[in-house]
Amino acid sequence: MDEPHQNSGGLIDSVRRVTNSVLGLVHNRLSLIAVELQEEKIRAINHIIWLSVAMALGVAGLLVAIATLAIFLWQRAGYAGLLGLAFVTLGLAALTLWLLRRRILNGPQPFATSVAEISKDFETLRPRQ
Repeated sequence: MDEPHQNSGGLIDSVRRVTNSVLGLVHNRLSLIAVELQEEKIRAINHIIWLSVAMALGVAGLLVAIATLAIFLWQRAGYAGLLGLAFVTLGLAALTLWLLRRRILNGPQPFATSVAEISKDFETLRPRQ
């Protein structure tokens, strides 16, 4: 005798499908967060490199400025070029820091895509009235 077929629309199957959907959704969101975390790590390293360049230029500028001032005060002749070099170096350091600050402030918000996707998920799951 043939066994009766189970109803594929049963409660257990529905719960299983919902569970699979929720787990798939969570998996997708965690994958997206992992990708964005990697992007944020790269962006942070990039900022650290730019900050290091700015600090190196600042230190070089200070050293040149102090050496120039010492020599200028010592001889009081013709060292305006070295003093100008110090100002240029310090100006480049200031410009680099300003560009880095602007880049940080105007850059994308961390995890913006994940937050947007989760917001869309909540909107989709909200009961309609």
